[in-house]
Amino acid sequence: MLWHQLIIFAIVALACTQLHVASSQTAGVSTCPKNFTLVGEKCLLGVSNVYNWYEADRNCRTKGAGVLSLNSDKELQLVTDWLNKTMQFTLELWTSGSKLGSSSIYYWQSTGEQARYLPWATGQPKPTSGDCLMLSGTYSTTSVSNYRLVVRSCAEWAASVCEVVPAKNTTTRICLKPNAYETVQVIGN
Repeated sequence: MLWHQLIIFAIVALACTQLHVASSQTAGVSTCPKNFTLVGEKCLLGVSNVYNWYEADRNCRTKGAGVLSLNSDKELQLVTDWLNKTMQFTLELWTSGSKLGSSSIYYWQSTGEQARYLPWATGQPKPTSGDCLMLSGTYSTTSVSNYRLVVRSCAEWAASVCEVVPAKNTTTRICLKPNAYETVQVIGN
């Protein structure tokens, strides 16, 4: 009986030493949740139902997302282009920006970070108008452009955009070789 186990062990050991492991450098593919669209480095979902700021935040959270935050002119332009394709003629929509609990510093509720990029509309900010930030655009016969931030009461009603960071669709696996470990990433379906 001991001989049988020893022979099986020898066969398995021999088979393992003959394994050829392929190394893969393939990067992961960014994927968005269902109904979200990849826009720049974020997945976005337009919400045409109107909510107050708190309800917009709660609605996005039920989808595993947060309300839109902005970080650069380039990102704002990508969002503007996307809005004109998916939510045509939406003049105002909530962002996750607010100064709740602060006298003058705005934060992105969706990320918890201080809002450093604040593309204000002319005459803004008006702190007496409220505590929450809304994107407000300029209407033309063909599109809405020049979206800029305005301060509004959090109780006002508007459309919103939910955002989530895209998932990288990769799997990491460790393959054993006789004298080393190798890590490969396998792109999933």
